[in-house]
Amino acid sequence: MPHGYAFNPLQPGVLGHGPHPQGHSPPPHSFHNKDERTQRQYNKLKRKLEQKQLRENSLTTTPPLSPRKEMNGNSRKGVSSVGTSEDGEESSSLQDEEEDMLNLSDILANIKAPQVSEVTSRTALVQWCPPQNCTQELRYEVLLSDRGKEGKYKSIYRGEALSCRIEDLRPGTEYCVCVSARSEHITGCASEPTVLSTPPCKPDPPPMPKLSSRSKNALNLKWQAAQDNGSHIDCYIVECNTNGVWSEVTRTKNKQAHIPKLKPATPFTFRIAAVNQCGTSDYSPAVTYETCDSPPAQPAPPTLSQATPTTLALRWEARPHDDDFSLQMEDPESKHGYLAVYSGKETSYVCTNLRKNALYKFRLRSQNEEGASQWSEEVSFTTVPGKPGCPSRPQLKGKIHSHSFRLRWDPPVDKGGALISNYTVQLMQSNKESSDYQVVYSGATPMCTVERLSPGTSYQVRVNCEGPGGVSGFSDVALFTTESVCPGRCPPPRLQGRPRPRSIPLKLAFPETDGGSPVTEFMVAMHSEQEKEVEADRILYRGKESECMISDLQPAHAYSFIVRAANKVGVGPWSEPLSVVSGCAPPDRPDPPVMNALGGGVTCAWTTPNHNGSPITHYVLLMATPPACDSFTQVYAGPATQCELKSVPPATICLFKLQAHNSIGPSEWSALSSVNTSAGVPGAVPGLRAVPGPTSVEVTWAQPQSNGDPLIHYIVEAAEFTTTVPEGTYTCTVENLTPSTSYKVRVRGVNGVGVGAASSVKVFTLALPPSPPSIVCTTAGHNYLKLKWTAPSSNAGNLQYTVTMWGPNNRKTVVYEGTGTSHKVSRLQEQTEYKFTIAAANSTGKGPESEFHNFTTVIAPPPPVKGVKVTDVGHRHCSVEWLPLRAQGTDAIDYIVQCARLREQIYKQVYRGKDTRCDVSDLEAGADYLVRVGAVRLSGAHPHPIEGPFSPPVTLSTPPVPHDTTPTHAVRHQAHHVAVAYDTAAFVWLKFLTFVCFFQGGGRKPLTDQQWAGIILCCFSVLAVLFAVIVANHIY
Repeated sequence: MPHGYAFNPLQPGVLGHGPHPQGHSPPPHSFHNKDERTQRQYNKLKRKLEQKQLRENSLTTTPPLSPRKEMNGNSRKGVSSVGTSEDGEESSSLQDEEEDMLNLSDILANIKAPQVSEVTSRTALVQWCPPQNCTQELRYEVLLSDRGKEGKYKSIYRGEALSCRIEDLRPGTEYCVCVSARSEHITGCASEPTVLSTPPCKPDPPPMPKLSSRSKNALNLKWQAAQDNGSHIDCYIVECNTNGVWSEVTRTKNKQAHIPKLKPATPFTFRIAAVNQCGTSDYSPAVTYETCDSPPAQPAPPTLSQATPTTLALRWEARPHDDDFSLQMEDPESKHGYLAVYSGKETSYVCTNLRKNALYKFRLRSQNEEGASQWSEEVSFTTVPGKPGCPSRPQLKGKIHSHSFRLRWDPPVDKGGALISNYTVQLMQSNKESSDYQVVYSGATPMCTVERLSPGTSYQVRVNCEGPGGVSGFSDVALFTTESVCPGRCPPPRLQGRPRPRSIPLKLAFPETDGGSPVTEFMVAMHSEQEKEVEADRILYRGKESECMISDLQPAHAYSFIVRAANKVGVGPWSEPLSVVSGCAPPDRPDPPVMNALGGGVTCAWTTPNHNGSPITHYVLLMATPPACDSFTQVYAGPATQCELKSVPPATICLFKLQAHNSIGPSEWSALSSVNTSAGVPGAVPGLRAVPGPTSVEVTWAQPQSNGDPLIHYIVEAAEFTTTVPEGTYTCTVENLTPSTSYKVRVRGVNGVGVGAASSVKVFTLALPPSPPSIVCTTAGHNYLKLKWTAPSSNAGNLQYTVTMWGPNNRKTVVYEGTGTSHKVSRLQEQTEYKFTIAAANSTGKGPESEFHNFTTVIAPPPPVKGVKVTDVGHRHCSVEWLPLRAQGTDAIDYIVQCARLREQIYKQVYRGKDTRCDVSDLEAGADYLVRVGAVRLSGAHPHPIEGPFSPPVTLSTPPVPHDTTPTHAVRHQAHHVAVAYDTAAFVWLKFLTFVCFFQGGGRKPLTDQQWAGIILCCFSVLAVLFAVIVANHIY
């Protein structure tokens, strides 16, 4: 149903509210008894009828001037179109059904035009009759148009009723109404339209008048035209409400009015009514307007509602005659004067983009249509300090150490308009998972020292600052890495499998701490209980791998191995030893058998070789004779170490070799031994070598050719020295020679036939090792000794010195090796005696060690006191606390507390004792003081106390005494005066006793005459006060 229309059916029926259909279809029929071919023909016919209804649908929205003629034309066209079949095989039954549908459509199109009655300005009753000769149930649709018969029609009713009432019509308007019928899927053409004309009526209420302009004595009103409802509006009536009574002030044909002769600054209420030939309309809504007044008075200055670092929120009160406000601000630092910051009707404004902690001046002015007021009184407001900006990234100050580093940073550029009161430094370890920042410094100074760090570790450092405006954000994170140190002690090496006869596999483990630098290599050495230090040539393995094989070992021998780790800084300490025994092996290669030719035989003898952990069970002796020197035959097998061979060819060269057997296996074959039937003198001695010393020469050689007769001994000659060396020994030491002298050494072999040819070599003896220098102690500390010695006059630059120390546990330690003439021995114990020896070495070797030199360290002073803080600060007293120091042995620790005025900085002792807390009194109210604490070590082994350094001074400020000095507890009761006097006297007497005890005890000097005079004067003053109080109590 279109908007603006309503209807009421007068007969029972169902009103249709669905959308208007675009076409109608014929009612369905039952085709259950037809075959499939007939069914297809029926569906084609049905689609053709639906297309026809779509073409005729335009009649429902825009009915033609003669709906019946259009319907008849469409019917004829529909009949002719339906009569054609696509396949040409329709039956006569299908043609009959199509004719029935067309006949029903013609019957529905014969509906008569509707009848209109009971017409009013806004309603009308529409009635119609069903089509003739139609017995089926029908539904009807009522169409309405306000544009004439050729205009567009809108559906306003659908249902089975034969009447409906149209409402919400416009007065004085002509309408056209028609009706159509519908039976199931077939809709007939609309009927002829019926013309409907509504009579005019009085106008609608005009809209509320508006104010176009005003003055002190007149108002100009205007309004929009009212709906005339079919009759032209003659005039408008303007009424004014005066004292509750409406009266007409003007009557005009225009849509505006001028009302003069009004009072200034007075509200007036108006309403309007429209008049035409049908009557007067209802009045418009009443509206009130006020005449103008004089300019407003001077307003009150604005007030501050909220202040932030960059904004000031101002507010003011609006008076009845204030329309607009103007706010001006002056920045004293810019020197631009007052500048406008706001103009409008609001009673509050927020000034933004201001400086932090800055003063600004404001003034306010109000205005209305009559003019502007005077400026308000000047008022000043200040922004609050803001949160400071972030400090700069922390930077190193000085060199970074393995356990600490010193930092500095720059204050922020934006300090929030105030001074920075505190900095906070936070530290976090970088390579540690789930680590949090920790506060390591908090203070007002932009630098600090971070201690107790791990070597070789990366740390992230950030800093923030705090001011009156709040706490800033953190600075950019700085990354620092501490210096690395040597790695820690490794665990003892472990066996990697079973020990072998000549090698042992070892497994190495990393140390617990790598010193902040990755382990670069391992060193494995053979350990001996007699050797305190491992020589470089004793290191068996050096490499990065944690597994190694120690080879070139002796079978069935006990070995002890130690390991240490190294990084880029240095090497760590040696681990605990691992003791292991190598496996058993076949016997060593035996020496060549000793052969002796006898008449008709040869005797053989040999020495027992090393069995390598398994006893020798038997020997095997083989012999070969020329020319088949490579074909050996077994001539003996048994456990004996000698044998006699009878079946040896005479005057023949016989070759022999020996082999030893144990449970593990056979040894290697010994060297060949030969026997000649005829013998000669030995040949020249081969491989002659001489190793010189300062007063001796060590000579070695190899066995010469015996030439058929066994060697007996060797003759060694050097200048006047001659000696003999038995066969089997190929070394000899020539002694009692002159240092730095050239000698010629000769060696000859001797057998039963005679002396062989001589072999010679030239040698030059070395110089003597140097004697030890004298050593002295130049400086002795509590944990170090500085030693110095004098170099000899000759060859001082080529000498190496070795300083050895024996500690309290008589443990020998080499503390210095080098070419210097002084050394500082550190990490010593206090008041401990140490023994030192020194030896010098040159290219010849190391000289003798000197005698023992005993030096003793001094006693150590106590460390500085930490954790000093001041609490319970009053007008004339305070409490000082500090952390206790760890006792140094059995010595006692005393603490000294000194106090000084900040401006004078002359410290005076106020406490000495063993407690870690003291109370300081007799201070001046409203003054600044410095307090520091030092420790004193009391040692029985030292005649005087040893004072340590004082702690950094701590500043305190006593609060000032209030201006009203009259005690709140003062009353006029005499007994209370007496109690106060007694308390005062007791306090003075207690101070006196404290003063005397303080100067008499604690190791102080005896009192002088002037001090005793002062004490006596104080005593008399106290007694006088007590006497006066007692007398006053008795008299009054």
